[in-house]
Amino acid sequence: MNEVVAKRACVFSLILGAIIGLISLIPQAIGAMLFVLSFLSSAIVIFYMKRNEKHLGFLTNEQGAILGGLIGFFAGVGFFASFCPMVCILHLIFKGYYSYAIPYMLNDAMWLFFVVVLMVCFIFALTNSASGMGIAYVLKYFEKKPQNHDAPLDIKIED
Repeated sequence: MNEVVAKRACVFSLILGAIIGLISLIPQAIGAMLFVLSFLSSAIVIFYMKRNEKHLGFLTNEQGAILGGLIGFFAGVGFFASFCPMVCILHLIFKGYYSYAIPYMLNDAMWLFFVVVLMVCFIFALTNSASGMGIAYVLKYFEKKPQNHDAPLDIKIED
């Protein structure tokens, strides 16, 4: 897999995670958004990147799994980067807003917060890796495999 494709997938998944984090501030939507984040974020980013084949070409199952893992991890990081500060701000403004113990964890045990974020992002990476591999497997039947899809690239970039 190309390094540029992986970087673009990471950026798109950070943006998707941040959007999901902002939507999750609505208490009724947090369950559905966590389902989307844990199982469907790799499918959303891969389909976005495959649109018009602008960012992503043919995917093998292995590449789909690797790309899904990257997408899942960085979507989780984007989610926590937008959700946690907004929860703290809303908890300061509205005292009755349910804060999920995030402000208390940030005040008393910052190390625990980072451990929880890393473990949850790791779980998101695992589940999205499986769904990314499934998406690549399904897309293999709808796309025509190019002749030299695994040939090394002979691109020279000279500045």
